[in-house]
Amino acid sequence: MTEVGHRGRGPLVGCILLSGSLGTVHAWSIFLEPLESRLDAGRGTVSAAYSMALVAITVAVLVGHRLFSRLPGWTIVGLAAGGSVVGLLITAAATSWSVLLLGYGMVFGLANGLGYAFALQRSAEANPGSAGKALGLTTAAYALGAALAAILLDGPIKDHGPTYGLRLLALVVGLAGLAAVCLVGSGRSVSLADRESALADWRVVRGLWSSYGLAVLAGLMVLGHTATIVDEAGGPGGATVAMAGLANAVGGVWMSQMRRSARQRLLVVLPATTAAVLMIGGLALHGGDGMVAVAVVAIVALTYGAIIALYPAVVHDRFGVDGYPLAYGRMFTAWGAAGLVGPVGAGLLFEAVNAYRMPILLAALAAAGSVVIAGRGNIRSP
Repeated sequence: MTEVGHRGRGPLVGCILLSGSLGTVHAWSIFLEPLESRLDAGRGTVSAAYSMALVAITVAVLVGHRLFSRLPGWTIVGLAAGGSVVGLLITAAATSWSVLLLGYGMVFGLANGLGYAFALQRSAEANPGSAGKALGLTTAAYALGAALAAILLDGPIKDHGPTYGLRLLALVVGLAGLAAVCLVGSGRSVSLADRESALADWRVVRGLWSSYGLAVLAGLMVLGHTATIVDEAGGPGGATVAMAGLANAVGGVWMSQMRRSARQRLLVVLPATTAAVLMIGGLALHGGDGMVAVAVVAIVALTYGAIIALYPAVVHDRFGVDGYPLAYGRMFTAWGAAGLVGPVGAGLLFEAVNAYRMPILLAALAAAGSVVIAGRGNIRSP
């Protein structure tokens, strides 16, 4: 049984606040060009900090749940928020690529993943009768954080530079973390031994890993370069980052309202939509149409937001509250692999051909691969 000290709206609100503040990691593209100029580095090189952060988030999600049964909830939140603030401040002071990688890629990434994993688990545990809805709202908040960060920081970064923007972001994360500490409660989670015994069918986990990884690879390739993709096409890059974050959040909220039977169908429908939009958009972007780029990014962000809310709920449906943390942690390593390959790969391809058409078409193929795997049916709930 789960040993959560508090249930209901308070812990859920705390998880939403924490998740939202940490989701600002996906506003990375508004820092991309300013950091390129400051560090005199190429796009692929600077993008590696974002990819490293995604890998670090994955590691923290995979192993972080081991702390949740040993430490009070508010302590986990304090570690996550405090570590994120430290990582952002290190990044703000970075004058070399190695320090950027340390601050943003390692410190911020690890703390971010710890907080995100905890927010997902505590929100589901605190609302056992509506875990799917709680998970959807928490993942939607992660996306909304990126949108709000883009809205609030785009102007200050342009006026005062990336250091000012990163320090301002650190302040916001710290304040949200303090509020979350007061709301999440002190209860601890179910022990790891109980979770281990709940996992039986590893074929399902492997199938989920493959379909999830290919689906999010497409989204991360686009979201990691949103501002520059739209700028290259002649559209409003900074504004599109904010819009993409909002679309991402809408996808998560929409998914939180889906019934279990609908979630099974959407395992195929969502990546199929992503593939179609990217294929059409990739061909259209050859003409440099900024509004097409905006539309493509918005739809991909919407489906990505729905996908990252869908899969936690599917795992919870399949393995239950006790089996969820370990199963989700292992499946989530696919997100880290996609985060490592996607943004850096897109940056390197852009440097090679000086255009985003090829990365976008490859992202479409990845989404199509997710459709094929999810369509086999062996990853669905019984």
